[in-house]
Amino acid sequence: PQLTAGIYAIVGAAAVLGGVTRMTMCLVVILFEVTGGLEYVLPVMVGVMMSKWVGDAFGRDSVYTAMIRLKGYPYLDNKREHHFKERASDVMSYRDLQVLTTAGNTVESLEAKLAESTYQGFPVVTSLEEPLVVGYVATTTLQRVMQKCRENPKVGGSTRCYFSAVEGARERYIDLSAWLDKSPIQIRETTPLDKAIEMFRALGLRYLLVTRGGQLIGILKKKDILEHIEMYRKGMHRRDDGDMF
Repeated sequence: PQLTAGIYAIVGAAAVLGGVTRMTMCLVVILFEVTGGLEYVLPVMVGVMMSKWVGDAFGRDSVYTAMIRLKGYPYLDNKREHHFKERASDVMSYRDLQVLTTAGNTVESLEAKLAESTYQGFPVVTSLEEPLVVGYVATTTLQRVMQKCRENPKVGGSTRCYFSAVEGARERYIDLSAWLDKSPIQIRETTPLDKAIEMFRALGLRYLLVTRGGQLIGILKKKDILEHIEMYRKGMHRRDDGDMF
């Protein structure tokens, strides 16, 4: 077919989009659906592949990945494979770990906990001395429940709150067990970090509770993994601030 200036514009546009987005076959199909120029499939495919190869030579991230990293969104790229020697306990957060116990809470103490916390939720344990994992409660859920409690004139700041069944209680109390996730996903401290990353990807998790013999020792968040990956990408390692236990 006779070449016109339009074909150069199509190939150039495809090359620019291919270099920016790193899409190949999908982009070619979209262009042919829009333009109907199936006879120009070869030059368009060559232009798209060349732009992708040149872009990959400077960096494998597309503009979308770059914007996600710039905005700081917690995103794990499914196309990237990581091979770490560390365990889950090496990357988890364990300092200033905020937990709730099944008993010993009041409406006022829970509201204070919510006001000072920046976490998405709280692990619930039996006690601080023996923190056996009972469940997990989301911050938004607990805030909504506390707001409903305050609307009840019979509930005061000193009203007791429990995350488990209470037998023989003589005073008024609030049972929060209905809003408790009683089966949060847990991993052992010896779990390889690679396996934990696969769990985050496959299950779409935001956190994993790290336990030792059923007792909570830390929480592994997606943010912790992303920070660890970024440090390795820059050729650094996670600094050890001292003994964990």
